[in-house]
Amino acid sequence: MKKTISLLFAALFLLLCLIPSVGMLLFGESRAGANEVLASAPSLRNRDGTLNGGCLQDFSDYIGDRFFLRQELITAWNGLNAVLFRSSASPEVVLGKDGWLYYAETAGDYTRLETLSERELWCAARTARLMEEYAAAQCCDFLFTLAPNKNSLYPAHMPDWPVGEGESSAGGFRRLYTAMGGSYLDLFAVFAREGEELYYRTDSHWNGKGAALAADAMLTALGREGNWTAGGFVSAAPHRGDLYEMLYPAGVATEEDYAAAGFTYTHTRPFRGSTDLKIETVSERGQGSLLCFRDSFGNNSFPYLAEKFSTALFSRQNAYDLTAIARCGADTVIIELVERNLRYLLDYDPVYLAPERDEPLHPRAEAPEGEMQVTRQAEGGLLSVSGALPTAADDHSPVYLRCGGVLYEATPRPAGYHATLPAHAETEGAQLIYFSEGTCVFSRLSVIEKE
Repeated sequence: MKKTISLLFAALFLLLCLIPSVGMLLFGESRAGANEVLASAPSLRNRDGTLNGGCLQDFSDYIGDRFFLRQELITAWNGLNAVLFRSSASPEVVLGKDGWLYYAETAGDYTRLETLSERELWCAARTARLMEEYAAAQCCDFLFTLAPNKNSLYPAHMPDWPVGEGESSAGGFRRLYTAMGGSYLDLFAVFAREGEELYYRTDSHWNGKGAALAADAMLTALGREGNWTAGGFVSAAPHRGDLYEMLYPAGVATEEDYAAAGFTYTHTRPFRGSTDLKIETVSERGQGSLLCFRDSFGNNSFPYLAEKFSTALFSRQNAYDLTAIARCGADTVIIELVERNLRYLLDYDPVYLAPERDEPLHPRAEAPEGEMQVTRQAEGGLLSVSGALPTAADDHSPVYLRCGGVLYEATPRPAGYHATLPAHAETEGAQLIYFSEGTCVFSRLSVIEKE
């Protein structure tokens, strides 16, 4: 009897083990969940024709991402953890109170344990200010705004974590950017004045009403009419939260959503969806031309802006290319960036001609020699230059490049610089100028040409 039970148990165990692989053959592969990127199909050879020594590992990764009932098993396991232990089994999702979910990437800034340094904040703010200066030189209105993290607006539903008293990264950026005279829209204050919930409970973004409120605030800050929130809303299609889908990929729960009615704008290029890298629109009711750099928060807010501009280009490009102002004839530039991605201003090099400056009237000490990498851009022949600082810069130090007797202010980086220079700029004999420990230093640069 015991032997029979043991055999039945072993057979059942074997059957359960075969379900994922056999089910994959019979019923197909599991789909990707949320913004998940699945492993590519394995190949015996690399692109250069050599033998792929990691083929077995690639095959294991491929099967591990696609086996039958994968999403259902993940959903069941995460649900069990949420019910029994009140914890999230997904490293990307924080399980809040009352059914609220938060993006784990925002936890460090929320607790003040992982905020940007003063130098990083100053470089981010200076980058935004230099882009604004370039836009103004092109006769464009300019507006920069940060979309708040959900836990910055609705902390009551976060877990009972200790929160430090220091300044958030967004707060530090606002302090420095406004001190530089930047055109900053404080959406934190705008949303704080509203009594209702304007973010999804199971998503990291604002909902339809929040999107309309943000668009109204942007339009008002630019001196335009923003009245979407006053016009009322209609029910929109039920929304499935991105955080919910990360945690419960096979789940079916949705949230109620709303949208304004009466849009008349049309698309001028094939439109697949709100996540398109580029969206171009025209509106008979609008005035002027808009260039808007946006992230995923712009997915449900762009229609409100599109309706108010005769032409509009919405770009999800992380490296902001402001030379597009001339190409699309824009008279208004908006940059919308979510709080959690503030570091993008440091990680991605914007494209705009570096402004010329007068020589700083400071005695200079020589710093060690540095290197400057130079790449000629295919379009327009502009020069893209970058490099590291030979010594640490002061927190609030700008970075200058002297090329052929002309002084340019570069886009500062915490430990380096980047700049887009005119095609005729003389790079040989270039010098780097910045402040280190209170002293104005200069460094001779050797040039490395890159293709």
